[in-house]
Amino acid sequence: MLASSIAEHSTILLRPYQEACIDQIMAAYKRQPIGGKTLVVLATGGGKTVVFAEVARRLGLTTLIIAHRQELLQQAADKFRMIDPTAIIGQVGAGRHEYGAPVTVASVQTISRPEHLKNLKLFGYQLVVIDECHHSAANGYQAVLDALPDAFVLGVTATPDRLDKQNIENIFGEPVFTASIIDMVEQHYLCDLRAIAIPTTTSLDNVHTQAGDFKLDELEVAVDTDDRNNRIVAAYLQHCEGRQALCFSVTVEHAIHLADAFNASGVRAAVVSGDTAPEQRKRLLHDYERGEIQILCNCGVLTEGYDSPQTSCIIVARPTKSRALFVQIVGRGTRLAPEKNDCVILDITDNCLKHRIQPLTLSKALELSLLDGESVIEAKKREITEMEAEEHEKEERTTKVSRRTQDLLLNMLDRMPWKRQSNGAYVLEVGVHQHKIYLTPSEEKDGYYSVWAKLAPDFQKQQWLKDSTLEWAQQHAEMKARLLQSSEKKLVLVDNNAPWRSNPVTKGQIYMLRKYNIAYTPTITSGEASDLIGRAIEDGAKAKAETKAKKAQKVIKKLIKGGIR
Repeated sequence: MLASSIAEHSTILLRPYQEACIDQIMAAYKRQPIGGKTLVVLATGGGKTVVFAEVARRLGLTTLIIAHRQELLQQAADKFRMIDPTAIIGQVGAGRHEYGAPVTVASVQTISRPEHLKNLKLFGYQLVVIDECHHSAANGYQAVLDALPDAFVLGVTATPDRLDKQNIENIFGEPVFTASIIDMVEQHYLCDLRAIAIPTTTSLDNVHTQAGDFKLDELEVAVDTDDRNNRIVAAYLQHCEGRQALCFSVTVEHAIHLADAFNASGVRAAVVSGDTAPEQRKRLLHDYERGEIQILCNCGVLTEGYDSPQTSCIIVARPTKSRALFVQIVGRGTRLAPEKNDCVILDITDNCLKHRIQPLTLSKALELSLLDGESVIEAKKREITEMEAEEHEKEERTTKVSRRTQDLLLNMLDRMPWKRQSNGAYVLEVGVHQHKIYLTPSEEKDGYYSVWAKLAPDFQKQQWLKDSTLEWAQQHAEMKARLLQSSEKKLVLVDNNAPWRSNPVTKGQIYMLRKYNIAYTPTITSGEASDLIGRAIEDGAKAKAETKAKKAQKVIKKLIKGGIR
């Protein structure tokens, strides 16, 4: 059975690494379409929803998307509809039992019950996507997979390792595609990360291990002290004052005490936990989104599936032995946002001498040697500089290549000077006439923004894009901003009030749509076609810049390693 509503068209242009990832998944499907399994490891913020939604669209199969928490269901459906607005999506979980749609999002807790397993067998989904599939060794997931033995199964995760030592590669095989946080930072798809170690006098010597991590009740007693909590607040004020931060605690009580310490120091803080009523949680997340709350202290509820690009500080107040948990926590701060240059990780470093276990720092989690206070990009540059220092005779040649690499990166990937307003919106002024472009928070969905503009000479307000994630809204706005920067004559191309935009698509535009392999409908207007073509050109230019930069980096390393004179 074909899911025709998925297969008609896609509304988003893929990044180069997403295209490469999808190609690998499609090849795996071709090798074993019946009962095959494949694994993708994609860093938080890398767009895994984009990837699996596009796979579903291209395959045209009835699709089941499994999330491990109820609150992630609506988020998955919303993002899927952004990629394919025509998709018909049912939901199973959170009180709804909507089977039979071409796409179904479901919580594993609901569909693994016996009565729902019967429905899975009845509807016979052909493609199963397991989001955050590092949980998939649990019995509930296995029951679902047993009920759909002929389905092709795609597992996606940012962290494939587990504390209980169960290897998910035993289920899916080795990943067909991997893109780490470092890969995404280097390609400017995630923001730079800067780690600052905050030493405390707290000892974890007497804290035992349970299920591979510190025993929570003992850990709480050790770390939830006034001295340590006040040390964390002081570190934030010293290194990160003014940044919006997520603070990760051991327990709910620990989160409450941390929030109290922040508020006592004049920093607006609140607590979100599993005990927080849904309406209250929605209000708190909304206030954080608008910048009315500076610090969100939480225990275990914001580690997966929560996206707030404005977060530019992560406070790891919860010691952990789990690399996977640490990376998930860090991933909450990696998304790009206007006016955001980097994300500071305050790594609270306790004394672990008895167990001979070093604190789990960003360096260990990312497998990159980071100095205290150093960012990922700075560490990569330092590594190259250190290699150059060992090869003095080749210094001049390698420096020239390095400069060329920087030029290429700055050409297309430079940040624009967005300014955040008190209402949570962002504004960008463009050109000598000071055209104004706005990213305005959605009134209905936190984390979503619409794009508006006021263009000279009349500065009448016009909408360029309806509610989208901040990342996509920013990309759309900056594409048009670059057109305005290139020439004032381009104003007619970005002005949504220009009469030509309502005209039928031209033959030249149809040629360009086909050239860039952009799907379109027969009723597409000239203005809509222009927007799609512009995005394709912009993405193509970025991809070329990144490819040339990577080649230049390889030349550097080859010169250093090979001793070419």
